[in-house]
Amino acid sequence: MADNHLIRSRDTRSQGLRSKILPLAVLPLLAAGCAGQPTQLGTFAKNVPKDEALVLPPPAGPAILSVIERRYDNAVEQDIYLYTSARTSGQNAFKVQMFGSAKPFQFSDNGLTSMAVTDSSISSEMRRAFPSMRMVRSSFFVQNNYGPFGYAFGHGTGGDLCMYAWQQVRSPSGTMSPFANFGSIQVRLRYCQTDATEQQLLAIMYNYTITGAIDAGGWNPYGEPQSVSPTLGGSGSPIYPRPTATETIVPVLPPKPAVVYRRPTAVARPVDVAPSVMVPPPAVTMTPTVTVPRPVSGQTTSSYATVPAGQTVTRSPLVPSPSGLNPPQVQRGAVPSPACAENSGAANACR
Repeated sequence: MADNHLIRSRDTRSQGLRSKILPLAVLPLLAAGCAGQPTQLGTFAKNVPKDEALVLPPPAGPAILSVIERRYDNAVEQDIYLYTSARTSGQNAFKVQMFGSAKPFQFSDNGLTSMAVTDSSISSEMRRAFPSMRMVRSSFFVQNNYGPFGYAFGHGTGGDLCMYAWQQVRSPSGTMSPFANFGSIQVRLRYCQTDATEQQLLAIMYNYTITGAIDAGGWNPYGEPQSVSPTLGGSGSPIYPRPTATETIVPVLPPKPAVVYRRPTAVARPVDVAPSVMVPPPAVTMTPTVTVPRPVSGQTTSSYATVPAGQTVTRSPLVPSPSGLNPPQVQRGAVPSPACAENSGAANACR
């Protein structure tokens, strides 16, 4: 009996310990199950780097200044602020909304409504973008690489020209399903520029690029790709490298002008002076010449003078010049001294 009493008391103690330990072991599991997700901000907005913009302007500008991003349960929205130098109040900006994203927070409830593009909705948007400006819509049908878009123009402060443009990118309604071709993109542009033209502002809408996408298998707001033309690779359908066959691929450069060196021209003669007549020079006739001897005083040899043939040579007499001037040259001869007379005996010695 005593043994049975001891066994019963031990079982009672073990059950008491189990009942105390079991709640302590369950408490950490309950605390882990009640733990929340990462901190959720009240505005869902943050400043992201410029290279994370969902839309990029054309390479020629305008430049991106900053990007504000907001994440919703079903969409991602960005305000891409652009450079502005206009005097009209307000900020140039792209507004982009991408629908089809997953819920970022488990217990959040902040869905973004996808508004249809209607005349009333666009008028409300333009009034918010330009509160005190009259905007005139264009009646032309235009489209860029992503499809058709609309725009309106208005004149701001000074010489500013302002434009508001809108575009919706989504697949045709007949091809959309929960598993393929779902999602859409809304693009709005508010832009003002001083002394601008309509072509300059429209160039932004024609040349902007959508760089972002939703990471989902069936997300495709662009629709199915176009089928290949049945004439591709066939005969009878030539394809040229340019829209027109006469357009050259490489422009022809103009020829370089040749360098011509010219002599300086003479001064123009008066009009009343008759031009001179070119007279040929007189012909030169060669006359044969003969050489005749001419005696020269003071020399034993004869000098020769050349005179034309057929002419007589006359010798002029030697006339002495006055005193003090050039004295006449006297012909010198050998005169024997008196001591060397022929009759004297010293003649032999003088020889």
